[in-house]
Amino acid sequence: MKLPSVRRDLPARIGFMCTKYDPRHEAEAAMKRAAESEGPDRQRLIQVALAWHQLARDRRDEQAD
Repeated sequence: MKLPSVRRDLPARIGFMCTKYDPRHEAEAAMKRAAESEGPDRQRLIQVALAWHQLARDRRDEQAD
């Protein structure tokens, strides 16, 4: 199977994620689950919540520009 070629003359673009998820809502839900968890699961869910929070912040910053 041949992979598609990369056009090096075009700049890379990173835009908004096409998703139906609300990062802020997902962050809140992950923190609620973390509060109910213990041990490694709790730490993992806190990290997930922080990642969702960062996505929400990035999206908010991009919309402000």
